[in-house]
Amino acid sequence: MSGGSGRISPVSRPVTVTLDGEPVEAMEGEPVVCALAAAGKLALARSPKFHRPRGPSCLRAACDGCLARVDDAPNVMTCMVAAREGMAIRSQNTLGSRSVDLLRMTDWFFPDGMNHHELFAGVPGVQSLMQGFARRVAGLGRLPIAVAAPRAAARRAADVVVVGGGPSGMAVAARLADEGRAVEVLDDHLAIGGGLRALGPKDARAWERVAHAFDRAVARGGVRVRTATTAGALFGDDLLVVGPEGAEIVTAACLVLATGAHDGVVAFEGNDLPGVMSARAAGWLLSHGVGLGERVVVVVPPGGGPFGEAYARAVADRKVASQVTVVHGEIVRAMGSSRVTGCVVRAFDEGDGSNVKGEKLKADAVLVDAPRAPSYELAEQAGSPLVHAARGYVPQAPGRKIRQGVWIVGEAAGRPFTPEAFEADATAVALGQA
Repeated sequence: MSGGSGRISPVSRPVTVTLDGEPVEAMEGEPVVCALAAAGKLALARSPKFHRPRGPSCLRAACDGCLARVDDAPNVMTCMVAAREGMAIRSQNTLGSRSVDLLRMTDWFFPDGMNHHELFAGVPGVQSLMQGFARRVAGLGRLPIAVAAPRAAARRAADVVVVGGGPSGMAVAARLADEGRAVEVLDDHLAIGGGLRALGPKDARAWERVAHAFDRAVARGGVRVRTATTAGALFGDDLLVVGPEGAEIVTAACLVLATGAHDGVVAFEGNDLPGVMSARAAGWLLSHGVGLGERVVVVVPPGGGPFGEAYARAVADRKVASQVTVVHGEIVRAMGSSRVTGCVVRAFDEGDGSNVKGEKLKADAVLVDAPRAPSYELAEQAGSPLVHAARGYVPQAPGRKIRQGVWIVGEAAGRPFTPEAFEADATAVALGQA
């Protein structure tokens, strides 16, 4: 059996990066945070005000847990940058070192929080001194050493642009390519696939028809894929796109928003400890051959799934030496200091749905598979009304159509994460184009 922590499969194309001067082995092209996690470096960042340790939580650039200075560029999401030989990664916002930050004393002195604007208010000289100190200890890194050279900018038209390269975007892209449309797929990740990459082989089999149709469309030139590319905002019919080639304004005859969903966040004590992350993020790490420890606890609140149980199955299939405990219920608190060491969970009684007595479990990682919130931002800019639900804001688009030429599909539209739902969305968009 493979070890439960660190690399669980051999590294091809090895390169060496450094974290605060310490060499770390990585695989060329993988998200560099995977190499850091494989080396046990989960406490990567510090919170801006209280300097609490932070670690990667989502692996989709939606949290601040993997922020670091990379090759003298501050505030880089290390889950979104590809590892390469000689890359220098440095922790930010610390006094001392990444592991021993002397400014952590702020958290100890003010365990119930601190409003520095009111600290020593009215005391001549002292209040201004404290505010100056607060401004110096807070923040997210120093400015770059050099001024970046300007990059190219352009304006152009396109036939079909699909924002999001997860399974919903893949399904609609393949279907429209079959209709003879010229399709571009934009995704800010380093690789296409979205949530599919967080599933093990057995769970991914249900999605083979979607994946194969997309691969065929790409192979014959009907779909152009652009990774590490962000659709930043929508201004009327103009989509702001920023990628390795530079910035551009793209006006598409058909714009499909397949932006997916944000990981669900559950409020509990210690939910910001390194080692507490979404089950989907853990699945992505596992797909890169990185395990999270010998004891992993997965908590699936009501309405959550499918990534937590999929993670447990994938660990078993790969014969990883990791004990995965899946709890359907709620997490009360996570325990630890610089990294999670355990948690208290309450399972739900299968009979009447009530909580049973809380149980304390040791854990090297705690994975939360809460209901995900639709990534609604571009849909709102396109004019979609929003309805608030327990999981977040859900765009309203009858027939998947927000307005003329703009569509929304998949989890972004509140659909369940199933191939049937996403293929139905693809059919609806294709028929709407006829």
